[in-house]
Amino acid sequence: MPTQRFRIAITGKGALFRAKRWFYSSFYSNTPDDVKEENKRAWVSLAAKIIEEMNKRGVSDKPARLTIEYEAGSRGKFIPTSATLEVIEMRVLETINIHASEEAKKG
Repeated sequence: MPTQRFRIAITGKGALFRAKRWFYSSFYSNTPDDVKEENKRAWVSLAAKIIEEMNKRGVSDKPARLTIEYEAGSRGKFIPTSATLEVIEMRVLETINIHASEEAKKG
């Protein structure tokens, strides 16, 4: 089963935007008209579920990575099977202060 895993985005909304661009370039622009509309309905349904889940958990503005598993049917048909949203916590692990030498300070 094909999987599309995206880079970490600054927000969950950004992760979904990357996925949207991927979908339209891969499964919409170069497909027959009858398949385009079917693919668009499948994408809108999947995106709505992702947005609903992000809003329910309050993570749409947190860093995230999205992974979409799908099947590619005949004539470029997009059949999504699942989506995984990894919400990432960014925090300081350690603070390190580095002091320049006295000679560098005089400069």
